[in-house]
Amino acid sequence: MKRVLGIVALALLVAMIGCRSETDVPGDPAAGGQPAGEKTEVRFLAMEYDTNTRPFMNKLETQFEQANPDIDLRVEVIDWDAGQSKLSTLISAENAPDLANIATKWLPELVNLDVVHPLDDFVSDEMRERFVPKTLRGASYDGKLYGLPIAVSTRALYCNTALLHEVGAEVPSTWQELLEAARVCSDPDNGVYGFGIQGAKTETDIYFYYFLWANGGTVLSEDHLKASFNSPEGVEALQFMVDLIHKEKVTEPDTTAYDREDLQELFKGGRLAMFITGPWFWGMLEKDVPNLEYELAPIPAQKEQVTMAVTDNLIMFKSCQDKEAAWKFIEFFYDPKLRLEWAETFGMLPELKEVAESDYITDSEQWSLLMSLLPSGRFVPLHPRWGTISDEVRLAMEEAQLQSKSPEEALNAAAERVNAVLADTGR
Repeated sequence: MKRVLGIVALALLVAMIGCRSETDVPGDPAAGGQPAGEKTEVRFLAMEYDTNTRPFMNKLETQFEQANPDIDLRVEVIDWDAGQSKLSTLISAENAPDLANIATKWLPELVNLDVVHPLDDFVSDEMRERFVPKTLRGASYDGKLYGLPIAVSTRALYCNTALLHEVGAEVPSTWQELLEAARVCSDPDNGVYGFGIQGAKTETDIYFYYFLWANGGTVLSEDHLKASFNSPEGVEALQFMVDLIHKEKVTEPDTTAYDREDLQELFKGGRLAMFITGPWFWGMLEKDVPNLEYELAPIPAQKEQVTMAVTDNLIMFKSCQDKEAAWKFIEFFYDPKLRLEWAETFGMLPELKEVAESDYITDSEQWSLLMSLLPSGRFVPLHPRWGTISDEVRLAMEEAQLQSKSPEEALNAAAERVNAVLADTGR
């Protein structure tokens, strides 16, 4: 997504964005409250996950308003690719929604713009205890809780067990086992590939982090002041990926042309033995290719077994005129029955312990495996310039995969550029 929130927006927002004061009284028009006898309006800008989003949100509006007849909930569903730009435009025009679901990586920039309202005063200790602990970390920034998880996922290795067993291979748990299984499964003359590597579009850089983390490396230093992805662990990780492509020739051709959806289609077609993706995919397999033999497994480790943890977060804006009404919706939204329906509809992991302990999750081999991986999940660093940082890593990956630079040269050059960005932001 394009980075559209920046210095200009910050200057504009400092002048324009404000909160209700402590003396604001609902029903007092002079204080900015809702006139007596009129409904309070709560606006929710909802990023679209798939075609189920609009009908789900329409039903949610009806259910919430029936339970809260004094509140008019207005949900606007917008495509993810346009979401950040839309949000920026609304904020700059002093017309921010009251609530929005955002990608975690957007949070630091919004916090730096001082437009997000912390939820610490709303979220009681009792409510915090209802959440799976790991899921709250994606909305915690600079010591404050700025949101609640609305969509949770981890990543796993998807294995076509029919292809593996046909050649006597087992589901791998280490890099060496992954290499050996990919070798015997590959049959490029017939369009069958041992392991898929994503090299295009959204989250391309994430594929590198899978191997970086598994090799004991980190993306940034602990204080976020310096790039660390070009460490020996990082160079070894990218070299392993490049070797899979060019030396071993066990991946799809021209990996930089394949995005996540392309790999998913290869796997559904029985032409890809293994690749890494999220929890939504197994539901697609059950629906689209119910006879496909497959298994989910942890991402193969070199030094440690690690997965990626991802959360989108529901946030409240400081400009919200009736935060109590907005909070009523948030409390309604985190009803366990509704959150179970959300998990079933969108193929996301549950963030509430009660839902995680439900039969729907515990009776499923796939859900159980994905939930078991969550404690080992790593989040990408929360940084206001994350978009630029991830773009530099993606460029380094592309250069290495196309062999215009060695992995070490590509990562060192990217680290130099990232360090300049980090120095400029001061964190």
